[in-house]
Amino acid sequence: MDNLNPNWEEYFTGCLVGLAVGDALGSATEGKGRQEIAEQFSGPLTDYQPRESLTLVAGHDEYEMPGLPAGSTTEDTFLALLHARSLINTGGKVEPLDFGPYFVEALNSKIEPFMGFTTRVSLLRARETGDFQAGLAEEHSAGNGVAVRIAPVGLMHVYGQYNRESFLADCERAARLTHNNPVAIAGGVAVATAVRLLCRHEIIPEDLMAAALDMLQPGYLGLPMAGNPMRQKLIVAQDYIEERQTLVDNVEANDLDVDFFRIDLNNLERCGTSGYAPETVAAAFYAFAARKDSFEEAVTLAINAGGDSDAIASITGALSGAYLGLSAIPERWRNGLLNYQEVLQVAKDLHKTVRSRELTDYAGLGI
Repeated sequence: MDNLNPNWEEYFTGCLVGLAVGDALGSATEGKGRQEIAEQFSGPLTDYQPRESLTLVAGHDEYEMPGLPAGSTTEDTFLALLHARSLINTGGKVEPLDFGPYFVEALNSKIEPFMGFTTRVSLLRARETGDFQAGLAEEHSAGNGVAVRIAPVGLMHVYGQYNRESFLADCERAARLTHNNPVAIAGGVAVATAVRLLCRHEIIPEDLMAAALDMLQPGYLGLPMAGNPMRQKLIVAQDYIEERQTLVDNVEANDLDVDFFRIDLNNLERCGTSGYAPETVAAAFYAFAARKDSFEEAVTLAINAGGDSDAIASITGALSGAYLGLSAIPERWRNGLLNYQEVLQVAKDLHKTVRSRELTDYAGLGI
C-alpha cells in the first residue's frame, strides 16, 4: 500500500499555495507592458506590491477593478479554493450541484468586481436558471478562467486508479459552469493534466507540453483537426523551450554571457500574454519549464511578462509548486501572502480527502 500512497501532501500544498502566491504577486502588474513594469519598479518586480485600480474593456463595456493591498489574492485563487472546498465536501467528486451554488454566491462577495466577463455573465444566468452546466459558448468566451481555477481537479486525480475518460469528464464538468467554449475547456484540461503529472513526478518539465498535447487529441470537443488554437500554442511553447535548451548548451560549451531573463521574457511575449486561454496556458507552461528548478525564478519571470500576469503567474506557481513542493516557495512570499494559512489548510484538507478516497477505492477492490 505504501507504493500506492506516497506522502504527496508537500506537492498538494505547494500547488495551491504556489497558485495563490503567483496570483498575489502578478496582480500588481496585470494590464501593464514589460517596459512599463520595469520603469515602475526600477527593474524586475520581485516582491508583493499593492495593486492599483485598473480599467478593463470587455466587448463594448468598460469596468473598473479596484486596488488591493500587497499580498492579496484575486478571484483566481478564490474560485480555485471554491473548487477545492467542494471536492472536500463531496469526498472527491466534481459535483456541479455542490460547487455551482458556491460560485453563484461569489457574485455577492468582495471578489465579484474582479470576475472576468464570461464568468460573471455565466454565473448571473446560473443564478436565474439553476443550470450549473450552461456556461457561455461564444467565441469571445475562450478566456483563461477555467485554466486558472482547475488545479484542484488535477490534484484529485493524483491518487488512485487513473482513468482518462473520468479525468476528462471531471475537467469538463468543472469548466462548464462558466465556460462552454471548447478552447477554454481545453485550457483547463491542459493545466489539470500538468498538475497531475508534475505532482506525481511522472514527467520531466521539458516534456510537459507534449503530455498536454496527448490529452488534447485532434478533434477533442469538436475542435478542428488542424488549426486547434490550444494545440498550436502548446507546440509553439515547446519549440521555444527546445530553442532555449540549444542556446543553454552553446553558452555552457563556449563560456558565453547571455541574458536569459530577457530571452525568456521575449519568448513569453511570443507565446502571448493576454487573457486568451491558449496564450495564458502556453506562457505559463513556458515560464515553468524554462525555470523548472526554481519556483522563485519561474514566478518572477511570469509576473514581469505583463498582460494577464496574475493568471499566468498563478498557473506557473501551481505547476512549479506541484513539482517542487511547498518548501521550494520562498519563505518571504509564503509569509507575505495575506491568506496563507487559509490556502494551506484547504490544501491539506484536499490532500486528506483525495488520499482517503483512494484508500476506499482500493479497499473496495480487495487490495
